[in-house]
Amino acid sequence: MTSRVVSRRVNPIERVLNLLTLLLRAEAPMTREQIVSAMARGESPYPIDEDPQRQLFTSDKNVITRDLGIPVRTMAGVGDEAGQTLYFVHEDDMCVPNIDLTDEELSILSLALESLHQSVPQAGEALMKFDGHLSSSPMSMNIGMPIVVVRLSEIAKQHSVIRVDHSGSNIDIEPMRMVFDKGTWYVIAFHRADKKLRALRCSQLSDDMEVLDLEPINTRRRISERDLRRLLHAAEQDDFIASVRVDHLGASLSWWDRRVIETEPLSDGGLRLSVAVDDRARFRGWLLGLGTHAVVEGPTDLRDHVVSWLEQMSSMPTNVPSAPPRPGATPGRPGPRPLGERLQRLISILPWLRNTTSTPVAELAGRLGVSEEMLLKDLEAASMCGVPPYTSDALFDFWVEGDTVHFCGDGTLAARFRRSRSLMTRSVKLTPRQATAVSLGLASMAVALDDAQRTTGPFASLTRKIEEALGEIPVEIRLDEAPLMVEMNEVVRDHREIKVTYVNGEDEISERILHPRLVFVDKGETYLLADDVSAASVETDQVLRIDRILHTEVTGDVFEHRSTEWTGWDFRGDVTEAVLYIAPGNGWLIDRLPLKGCVVNDDDSMFIWVDVVSQTWLAKLLVRCGHPSCVVSPSSLREVAPQWARNVLGHYTT
Repeated sequence: MTSRVVSRRVNPIERVLNLLTLLLRAEAPMTREQIVSAMARGESPYPIDEDPQRQLFTSDKNVITRDLGIPVRTMAGVGDEAGQTLYFVHEDDMCVPNIDLTDEELSILSLALESLHQSVPQAGEALMKFDGHLSSSPMSMNIGMPIVVVRLSEIAKQHSVIRVDHSGSNIDIEPMRMVFDKGTWYVIAFHRADKKLRALRCSQLSDDMEVLDLEPINTRRRISERDLRRLLHAAEQDDFIASVRVDHLGASLSWWDRRVIETEPLSDGGLRLSVAVDDRARFRGWLLGLGTHAVVEGPTDLRDHVVSWLEQMSSMPTNVPSAPPRPGATPGRPGPRPLGERLQRLISILPWLRNTTSTPVAELAGRLGVSEEMLLKDLEAASMCGVPPYTSDALFDFWVEGDTVHFCGDGTLAARFRRSRSLMTRSVKLTPRQATAVSLGLASMAVALDDAQRTTGPFASLTRKIEEALGEIPVEIRLDEAPLMVEMNEVVRDHREIKVTYVNGEDEISERILHPRLVFVDKGETYLLADDVSAASVETDQVLRIDRILHTEVTGDVFEHRSTEWTGWDFRGDVTEAVLYIAPGNGWLIDRLPLKGCVVNDDDSMFIWVDVVSQTWLAKLLVRCGHPSCVVSPSSLREVAPQWARNVLGHYTT
């Protein structure tokens, strides 16, 4: 017996892609032996020995079913194949349904998914499957999509009951809706043991969950805005109205806030605000954010609570805890990404390439959120894939040359290869991560639209068509304190110059003339990236908090478009790394701040490592977190929070 010599190590991505293509394009269902024989003619054969062959075939079949979401169907053989299992893939099982989007709807979907591509690579993959446009979006949403959110989103669509670990204990829940609220992911779910709705922080749930064979108890699928607010913020059951006195600057910073239900002008130019309170802690955070520009007048118990809070923080800490060693950065995953992830990306690209002539690798890699090196490696492997006999006329219709991907197509390029048939011509169905990215993109786009745009016109029809084809969209993005989002997106899109009055974190007010380039959301806060053309020398890519723009007007001038991306915080000015001790009950910081390190203690207190540019920002953060939060190091910053608390407290005693 002569053994076959394999000239090179079999690339698993080639083998699985060849298997998928073979099962899809075979004229009849095939036995495992027939599959092995057919693939032996190419560069990705299965082992000859029975046991490893069977194990590898089963593993590859599971990758197609589990990671790509494409069912590999089976049927019993008859005649000469009696007693054997036949395998095949039905094209309707693996293709995106024809949603019949209009050009305007496709444009909106493209912008929605483009806004996510930096933080959610699956958004770029989904965009290709809808034949969307790879164009620059005026908005960037750095939201992130943890795997637990993907799984819960899919389960919410299916109306299933699951058992999941929640902070060390197993609970049975019926997920209903995923909500991203001010930087934190929650699942709104019916808790079967408590028999009531709960808002659970996703970071406290395990990725592993068991789907139970139980009928849902809760048939209620819609939640009112009032109930949702209570669930998210553990609000007290009785709402009340607080009276808050603000000066001129405080009035300007709070004019847009939804909590303010009535205003009364005062003789000193300030305002008395009637503020709806449904969560004392959230109200306290809002009030302290206004610093010395706001004083709560009543109810008396609320005023006493705020005064007591400030008094506790106004004294220098007597016992500063010692911080543990700073945890090391999580090491990057060595080697290539998981096989399923790479295949998801490839089967998004392959049908899309048929609609292009040539595409720079750098542009494609940027849209998909991967390195050029990794993308080239996968594309080069896929260019060798196809169907038996794996000759040049039976491979996929593209090749990589230098830094560009070319599609063979018709005309002069067709002379390179002779094609006997087309391979994978229709876009493959969305994977769970890609489907969740679509839901997240539409929810993100809704934030930047007014009520009329959300409920009528192309956005509303697009949402309806997507839900009819892919199921409901159980994802919601909440940016309650995001004024001017609609206006800022419009001026960025139309390249219109604006004049703004802006107050920075140090309460310094300035007037600026801006060329808005991008609106972006990071950790639940909204920002404007713009060129400041007020001064003689233009300051490019300035970052402004949108909720600190006091006034804006369009000058009437337009400027030349320049595409830009927000790639992360690059602080201008002196940066000090600080170690902070944070009192228990402030777990929201983990989701909201760009931490350089974090250690959570047994009592729920934390040590965090952060970069500090503004001492006012540091003071507000620590006072908001409450006693005994303090600076551990450097010691030169320890007086910052107590002094700021005393300044605010002084406005209550005068």
